[in-house]
Amino acid sequence: MEVNLTYGRGRVVLEIPERNFGGLVKTTAKEGEDPAASFARSLNHPTGERLEDLCRGRRVVVLIEDDTRAEPHEQIISALSPRLRGSAEVNFIVTAGSHDIKTEGNRAIMEKIRTSAEEEGLELGGVHINDCFADDFRFMGKTRRGTPLEINSVALEAEIYVVAADMKNHYFAGYSNALKDFLPGICGYSSIEANHSMALDPRSTFGVHPLHPDPERRDNPLADDMLEAERMITRGRPVFSLSMVSSHGEVIWSGAGSLDKTVAEGIGVVDRVASFTVDRTRYAVVSPGGYPQDDSLYNSQRALELTKNCIADGGEVLLLSECENGIAPNLKARENFYDRLTQPIPDILRSIESEYQLYSHKAYKFARLIERLESIQLCSALDEAVLTDAHLGKTEDPQSTIDAWIEADPGAKIKFFDDGNKIAVYSN
Repeated sequence: MEVNLTYGRGRVVLEIPERNFGGLVKTTAKEGEDPAASFARSLNHPTGERLEDLCRGRRVVVLIEDDTRAEPHEQIISALSPRLRGSAEVNFIVTAGSHDIKTEGNRAIMEKIRTSAEEEGLELGGVHINDCFADDFRFMGKTRRGTPLEINSVALEAEIYVVAADMKNHYFAGYSNALKDFLPGICGYSSIEANHSMALDPRSTFGVHPLHPDPERRDNPLADDMLEAERMITRGRPVFSLSMVSSHGEVIWSGAGSLDKTVAEGIGVVDRVASFTVDRTRYAVVSPGGYPQDDSLYNSQRALELTKNCIADGGEVLLLSECENGIAPNLKARENFYDRLTQPIPDILRSIESEYQLYSHKAYKFARLIERLESIQLCSALDEAVLTDAHLGKTEDPQSTIDAWIEADPGAKIKFFDDGNKIAVYSN
């Protein structure tokens, strides 16, 4: 039989005997909806006041996610812009957090914003992208957990915030959601580093969030810190959220209105369509979900964290990650992620536990997984030496890896995972 998985901007087809097929896990939603239709319906029937009424005569800051999010950016901007016409002033911020800002995708997002603002006659204050290293940030105090809040000054004059956010499972923040557009989205480096240091806490994991509908699934220190940061930034001012669960350009669900209510509803949707409980297996093939989810080794790591529960100790993984953009989004990320990953495993764990630096949680979690498994191989555009230096293997032919597994263990059951950066896997 054949298994078809995403890889970069294309697909990989793998053959496997039916007796060795352990199942294919990916989002379970049926066909999605055209984004424009979904957004129009949600914006016409929000929880609470309509966006156009909330914005009238007010200074508005709109937070739009960057190009690392595989969501329908153009349709989001087109849906929001007409409803901002009555605003006194509108500033857009692309919430890049600590991601690379100088990308073709981000330039396209910002150009779309400018074009839509002109077409709709908006009083445009500006279109900005958060540069955590160089922007003008204002200190707003510390959270209970000690995170210093350095906020992009463009955001501080808002009378109302409008946040557009795609939702999915997130391996340490619980779920990607509108809160992340505040912290880390519009914060400085020190804020992001302090918050992300909590990723080393095992309670900071997927499936757990302070806005989860289930009270038993709310104890996530890192996500709770994000929630507190949003409250400190907004200081009681209105926050209107357009939240969605999207997949390959279509929208499975969207909701608009109160941030807390839309996030809670979206979490329920993510749990239904992208969360799975499976038996553990020795062999697994994992695709992050194609570009941009596998644009770098840094981004692809999420897929391993979200699926690792299904892989038995001593197991083997084949990661289908093209890595079109290389290892990491910037030099700092490369230093604290990849360069640290090239050290001996005990040294990686010891050094990060004693002194966390932003991006190093990825090296830490990679090292923990490498320590537990027999091997992690990549089908990737990265050079073999780059991977072997980081305790990883490379295969030019993923089919040969599967064939070798079956030859060594004829009764092997191999599980396949697609959309690995969005699904959450729990083990029986």
